[in-house]
Amino acid sequence: MKIKNALYQFLIYLIIYIICTAIWVGLFHTPILSGYSVLMYKGLFFVILTGILSAILMAFAKKKWSNIGLTGKDVFVMFVGFCCVNTVFFTLIPVTVERSVSVFTLSYMESHDDHLYTQEDVRDVFVDIYVDEYQAFEKRFNEQVVSKNLVEVEPGKYQLTDNGKAIVHMFRAIAEVFDTDRRLVQPTN
Repeated sequence: MKIKNALYQFLIYLIIYIICTAIWVGLFHTPILSGYSVLMYKGLFFVILTGILSAILMAFAKKKWSNIGLTGKDVFVMFVGFCCVNTVFFTLIPVTVERSVSVFTLSYMESHDDHLYTQEDVRDVFVDIYVDEYQAFEKRFNEQVVSKNLVEVEPGKYQLTDNGKAIVHMFRAIAEVFDTDRRLVQPTN
């Protein structure tokens, strides 16, 4: 009987996870927060929103099928598990796709695969299209203003905020712990 109940519990977790993940993905295609430009914050808001829904659905399942042993702990675990798994996926895949130099470069070359490119050709395409035409720098800069890491102190003149400084210190610590390229967190020029 315990194995059967464990199987039912697993199926309930899985069904709720799939339903809420589908809703989470669907939210990106709605007008909700459509004017908000920072994908990371938008996605995390949607994760928390659908994470709450997953907990509500688990609470409903706990009440409806009380005989299979779901508890209040399962409601909490559903929320935390849903948010953790989808946040990791979201930050590793969609956020990377939106920001990645590599993704743009490979995608451009794939859509123009009848050409051979030198490294300099690809660099020129990257600068001309990704940086200049798509305004990648401006988008990232404006994200820092929205995130309150930069503040405009005079018209067209910006300064790093205390929040921005804390973020830089955190990134430097992470670079140290994971032995990443220090030039990105401690530019020398």
